[in-house]
Amino acid sequence: MRYCHPMSPHLDTPACAPSPEQTVAGFVVAVVNALGPDTVFCLTGGMAMYLNRAIATQPGLATVYCHHEQACVAAAQGYALAHARPRLGFALVTSGPGVTNTITSLCSAYGDSTPLVVLAGQIKTADIDTLGLRTHGAQEVRSLEIVAPCVKLAKRLTADGLETDLPLWLAEAMGGRPGPVFIEIPLDVQNSPFPHTSLDVARVRQAVLDQLAKVQSEFDVEKMAGLLTWLSEGARPVIYLGGGCRLAGAGPAALAFAEEASIPITHSWVTSDMISRDHRLNFGPPGGLAPIWSNRILFDADRVLFLGARLDLGTTAFQRDAFGAQAARVMVDVDTAELAKFDGLERVETFSFDLSLFTKTVEIWRQGKSSPVSHQAWCAACTDLRAQGRAEEQQKLSVARLTTYTVAEAISAWNGAQVLVCTGSGAASETFIRFFHPPPGTRFFFGGSLGAMGLALPHAVGACFAGQGRVACLDGDGGLMLNLQELATLAAHRPKGFVLFVFNNGGYLSIKNSQARHFGAVEGATSETGLFLPAADKLSAAFNFDHHRIETLEALHALLPNLSPDGPPCLVELILDPNEHRGPSVKTIIHPDGRIASSSLAEIAW
Repeated sequence: MRYCHPMSPHLDTPACAPSPEQTVAGFVVAVVNALGPDTVFCLTGGMAMYLNRAIATQPGLATVYCHHEQACVAAAQGYALAHARPRLGFALVTSGPGVTNTITSLCSAYGDSTPLVVLAGQIKTADIDTLGLRTHGAQEVRSLEIVAPCVKLAKRLTADGLETDLPLWLAEAMGGRPGPVFIEIPLDVQNSPFPHTSLDVARVRQAVLDQLAKVQSEFDVEKMAGLLTWLSEGARPVIYLGGGCRLAGAGPAALAFAEEASIPITHSWVTSDMISRDHRLNFGPPGGLAPIWSNRILFDADRVLFLGARLDLGTTAFQRDAFGAQAARVMVDVDTAELAKFDGLERVETFSFDLSLFTKTVEIWRQGKSSPVSHQAWCAACTDLRAQGRAEEQQKLSVARLTTYTVAEAISAWNGAQVLVCTGSGAASETFIRFFHPPPGTRFFFGGSLGAMGLALPHAVGACFAGQGRVACLDGDGGLMLNLQELATLAAHRPKGFVLFVFNNGGYLSIKNSQARHFGAVEGATSETGLFLPAADKLSAAFNFDHHRIETLEALHALLPNLSPDGPPCLVELILDPNEHRGPSVKTIIHPDGRIASSSLAEIAW
């Protein structure tokens, strides 16, 4: 077998590397593979050539070749998030533009706390700039400086750090609040001989697991159990399930606790698939774009326990201090920086805790609980509010036209995908996520923290390789264009039953509405204002996908049962009413001096 220097003009250059399995590159790839990922998402490049060869020769590791580095990392995130409890995702890119192209997806994964390992090539160690030049080595950028604010950890690996640094870095991806870890490996380090066996790989894997266990041992489970007692003793308690519950695998234990104590549950958008819409204790996601009854229940509570919830400004309509402010509130999170932002708020306590230990917490609470406080009247009042609110919602939004609400209702009833991936931004996100209720057993996720257009498709591509069942994706016609090239990745692999629902609303509907509302004019958001979008049927034909154009609700109801789970990928184009109502929300207030604010959460209305 022959290997060539990436700059060599001759393909028959004598071999300049040991076998790919017995190099630093081979060892690192084997260790990451041993931690769980059975698929890596990659775009090949010269400065990652030995890493590229290592993934190609690693037994038990499949490689999916994407067409953009942003898509590689996004697909790795989709692979991770497709699981009920996110598992480690794996991406590999080259140096320079290969690294800079990953930034949006790294930021998204970082904000969404997704456990990822991203390996990146780099020029050989001797050529790395030490002079502060704008450009130095071929395709060299200051990768670590660029990437560091976008990830949990960014490091350059040397051959000396394989058994000391590597386990600590990999543990960072999965431990505490998970997140992407970026590891840069210079070309000469990749190719350094490193004889090893499966026992050596297993030893480093165990070192990673030992580090994770060491970090967990620092948390006070008894105190957390005491907080459950405190909550259950309230007259009008509410438990709020944030995204941290899913990351930690705490959802089932939290649900069991709420059921035993008869405590109403509210939750964030990203945890909407953790509890059935029809569960007697599920009262939905409160916030600035939310059911009126969810906010009312939150604001009537006397004690609220927030589990793994960032309470970001979008959720709280820029009113974090007012989110359940009448109640005694306890914020539980493993990220102390997130907890620090609540300092100074009245009736708020914070507690740093790893929710991976929540099952043990509930067991301790059960052993020590006394006579339970009855919450029958409180639960009944919450149930009445929900019933009234849903009746009003149905009366106002149930129409015969094809709107985001009616599409969300139809897809909720379809039960045709085990994994449904939504876009993270725009009308196709904000309204659909608001009204979609995942059928039991369906994993539903989206890039919620960054809200970037264009990540839904590569997220869904990654989910196809997670082994969690049939995948469907929903994106807007404008957002789809940002990673359109990944239709080619789908065409290459043709996952069975894949459905791409495209909301055709004439461009960037959310931007269009915002511009029209604020300025009375629209720029660069529709075909009439300078934005070109290709016809969906031509896109489908170019990649050999079936195309279905749906213009009525009746046509959608007729199509969904006939989308075969064993059929080839298809594109379903949904022609939406551009003037639909998105449901109750706070209002934007523009003051005479230009200041922008939101109306009170207590005043959320149609």
